[in-house]
Amino acid sequence: MSNDSFDPRFDPAFQPGFEAAPVTPKKTRSSNPAKAALESARVEAEVAPVGDAEAEAVSRAKPNPFLVALSAISVALIAGGLGTSQWIRSLFLQDDIRLDLDFFSLDTLKIAAPLAVALGIAIGAGVLFVYAIRWNKNNS
Repeated sequence: MSNDSFDPRFDPAFQPGFEAAPVTPKKTRSSNPAKAALESARVEAEVAPVGDAEAEAVSRAKPNPFLVALSAISVALIAGGLGTSQWIRSLFLQDDIRLDLDFFSLDTLKIAAPLAVALGIAIGAGVLFVYAIRWNKNNS
């Protein structure tokens, strides 16, 4: 089919017999030449090719500050819990077991240290789960 059989009211790409015919830009109906020039410049700017630096800046997303904070909290809880467990163990391994801490404080630390490690691992698994979901969405 020739280009003459296309209906000018509709986009040629959606008409029968379209064979990548060049599409002419729509003419503005404005009688204001300044407005028409501004609109054509805006359309050209939207269609302009993107440079490598701009494309890289667009594709590189900023990390979520909440996930970064949760990751830091997870590491701090794991490290703090393990450090506290080692410190309590060293208190009991001394030859002279005169504890500077009272029984309640020592018992609380013995319970809190493993809980801190478990909570840190759980938070780390949650952050990993969020990243796994996002990776799946980006690659599909």
